[in-house]
Amino acid sequence: MKVKLQINGQEYNPEISDKNLTLLSYLRETLGLTAAKRGCDDGSCGACTVIINGKAKRSCMAKMIDLEGAQITTLESLSTDESIHAIQYSYIKHGAVQCGFCTPGFIMSTKALLDRNNDPDVDEIKRALQPNICRCTGYVKIIEAVEDAASLIKSGKVKVKRDNIYPQISNPFGKSVPRVDAIAKATGELKYADDLFFKNMLHAKVLRSEVPHAEILGIDIKEALRVKGVVKILTSQDIPGKNAFGLIIDDQPVLADKKVRYTGDAVAAVYAETEKAAEEAVLKIRVKYKLLPVLGTMEEALKNNAVLIHNNGKSTNNASHMESGRGDIIAGFKSSDLIFEGEYRTQFIEHAYLEPESGTAVLEKDGRITIYVGSQGPEDDIKQIALALNMKPEDIHIAHMPVGGGFGGKEDISVHIIAALGALKTGRPVKYTYTRRESIRTSGKRNAQILKYKTGVKKDGKITAVKADILADGGAYASAEEAVILRSVSFAAGPYTIENADVKADAVYTNNNPTCAMRGFGNPPVTFAAEVQLNRIAEKLNIDPFDIRLRNILTEGLPTLTGERIKSSVGAKACLLAVKEALGLAEKPKTRPGWKVGIGIASSYKNVGLGIGMEDYGGAYGEVSDDGYLILRVGSVDMGQGSDTAMAQIASETLGWPYSKIVVQSADSDRDPHAGMTTASRQTFVSGNAVKYMAFNLKEKIFNYIRDRYNLKGRELLIKDDAFYEKGSPEPIITLDNFSLRLKKEGIKISNEYRYTAPKTYFSLKEPPGGYDPGKDRLHAAYCFSAQAVMLEVNEKTGRVNVLKVISASDTGRPVNPAAVEGQMEGGVMMGIGYALSEEFKIKNGKIITASYGRLGLQRIKQTPEIQCILVENPHADGPYGAKGMGELPLSAVAPAVVSAIHDALGIWLTSIPVTPNKIIKAIAGK
Repeated sequence: MKVKLQINGQEYNPEISDKNLTLLSYLRETLGLTAAKRGCDDGSCGACTVIINGKAKRSCMAKMIDLEGAQITTLESLSTDESIHAIQYSYIKHGAVQCGFCTPGFIMSTKALLDRNNDPDVDEIKRALQPNICRCTGYVKIIEAVEDAASLIKSGKVKVKRDNIYPQISNPFGKSVPRVDAIAKATGELKYADDLFFKNMLHAKVLRSEVPHAEILGIDIKEALRVKGVVKILTSQDIPGKNAFGLIIDDQPVLADKKVRYTGDAVAAVYAETEKAAEEAVLKIRVKYKLLPVLGTMEEALKNNAVLIHNNGKSTNNASHMESGRGDIIAGFKSSDLIFEGEYRTQFIEHAYLEPESGTAVLEKDGRITIYVGSQGPEDDIKQIALALNMKPEDIHIAHMPVGGGFGGKEDISVHIIAALGALKTGRPVKYTYTRRESIRTSGKRNAQILKYKTGVKKDGKITAVKADILADGGAYASAEEAVILRSVSFAAGPYTIENADVKADAVYTNNNPTCAMRGFGNPPVTFAAEVQLNRIAEKLNIDPFDIRLRNILTEGLPTLTGERIKSSVGAKACLLAVKEALGLAEKPKTRPGWKVGIGIASSYKNVGLGIGMEDYGGAYGEVSDDGYLILRVGSVDMGQGSDTAMAQIASETLGWPYSKIVVQSADSDRDPHAGMTTASRQTFVSGNAVKYMAFNLKEKIFNYIRDRYNLKGRELLIKDDAFYEKGSPEPIITLDNFSLRLKKEGIKISNEYRYTAPKTYFSLKEPPGGYDPGKDRLHAAYCFSAQAVMLEVNEKTGRVNVLKVISASDTGRPVNPAAVEGQMEGGVMMGIGYALSEEFKIKNGKIITASYGRLGLQRIKQTPEIQCILVENPHADGPYGAKGMGELPLSAVAPAVVSAIHDALGIWLTSIPVTPNKIIKAIAGK
């Protein structure tokens, strides 16, 4: 049937042969309008929102056959080459754009709201945007952007010229300038991996295990090969290299051969002319299994008679073990006045980035493979891909694409090898995009932990001993779990000086999803346990929660849990005092009938950089272009945290080049300098330093050229107002544009490259009895610190919790971009609220229960509390202009603060998260 409709003012009359064809698919695949994003395919996320007949609608749920006569508006219609819409401008101005994947949907929902009501209050804004999920921003800046857009539109300012958006300044460090990629994201012009379409492209789909644990007895692909459009079906026998991948241990098969260990295991890959044909073929593959016992819990996996998930030479299912500590733990407990013990449990968490994993692999004419994919670690990807394909690493090119959120989950291989294998075997481009359900089924999670704490304290609250035993569910494969539990044992006691400590952690193989890096990287579970434990002790001793923390707080030169004496930028005390002061000034929430109000506090700290003796480096390259711009190339990956912008600000500050005339290119493995994995809040520190030193050297090269050409030997020069000046002279020597043209005319390229390596660190988890050798206590190059207070209300009958206000203080060193730092803090707070109250990836006996995006318990805009961000400036001696990373930490202290606030309200202690209404009701009943 034919359907007549109007899209962005243009008439279309397509023939619809598939009654299930959605508007989203038609927009993206037929018309090439890719601003609307495919995030969930079930209406849960709102990333695909467009306006249909004046109302915001999710295009993934709108069938083309139902759109006869419809008038449709997409994000593409709001901007031109010269200007953008006031809504887009306000999102950019207020920092409401981070990874950008959700942004088109939010902007279209905002436009539908303001078209019918140009003066909405906050409640109306929240109601209108409730169908849209943002995993990055924490919603605060989105609300501010909508309010500002409404004001602009009411004043008649509907369009804003693009030329007026970026400030013409050369000293942007410490200023809240718009992000370098914000216009491209707010207009939908930025292309993510799934937005690419190649000529003659095949689509890949994968058959995944139907069972969580079994031996494979046979795979039958005969019927699947008969499906029209199928080009190739591959199994483990077709892998030319090693059938394994993994970040630390390569123990996960590309395509399972003898055994499956969780329901995300790939068994066979189908390559077809269309996604539909590939999906049909997958359903026709038959696999014969011999079922094995399912080890769905850590307790089951550790039983003496448990079947071994891996035949790796170990006699148990223990995946990895880590220890930390110092002093004499027995003596520490003997000297205490109170010994307090507690057991705590945390849950699996899905990363839930808005962008499902996607990539396209192309076999080049020279035999190299190019993979267009968004990843947190192109270098690590290449090593694993090359191993599986039996290729040299230099023959693999990661053509890096923008990342629509990562949070650690895109450190691991996902679509890469399957797409590359298909390209290698067929000679054609192969695109592989996970459905949201496949992403949830396949990807790694934040680990679930059981934490047993024993703490000794004096009557005055001084901690004398901390003993912790941690059990972490590592899932079916190793991923980064060894490194995750290393961080757990490093920070298990919180930001306090500890005289005597003994901490042990074990990760256990189970038949659950692998567990991997996630924002906080082993820190949030131990912060929850340690901080709730400390608040319970404070109650026992009748000591104020602030006072017990200040009694033990870390400062420069005092030993940590591992015995390190941190020498620079220890902001733990400053953060705690800032929160205490803000809390004292805050208006206390009013109580409602049936509701109780509570306040809770917590602190945390975390590493900046890889540390533990690993080389921690970043590279930067700068070049003057022909048109007056500075091309800045770095290896860091911007996945929404704003690293590209931070690099541009550091370069501009150092060189004096206008911020508006810097173009950042990042993380392409062929083109850009390398910088390792974007993880551990490290890129501002390592890549930022690389940019600073590169820009300093480049400035000297440029100035020497100017001095030579204009007979200014020995003169001091500077850049301002888009021109070169001699210091003290009002007349410019030459403009940047003319300088670039002169270089081009002379055939000269001025460039510089610099590789920065962070200060040396050591694998110093356990302080020896005699202490470390001088300097060898340094576990990490730097640390970030935070403290938080939560105000909330709890309904005594229903157990429902409303978080009303969060005060969050973060020691950021010197903030490169305050608005971006606040955005990270607000996003971390909302993720922390979800961790505390609602989020959980549920799996039972190896079978996933929360299989769709809408069932993960993600926080939405209506749940956004007031968030007060306090930036504690504590410059680090080794950071670029004193800066250091902080993107992960803001979520860690939220959960213990929430639990402590619930206790303050109701008098009950809850020791497992998420704290659901049912848990609260049961705790009240058992009080």
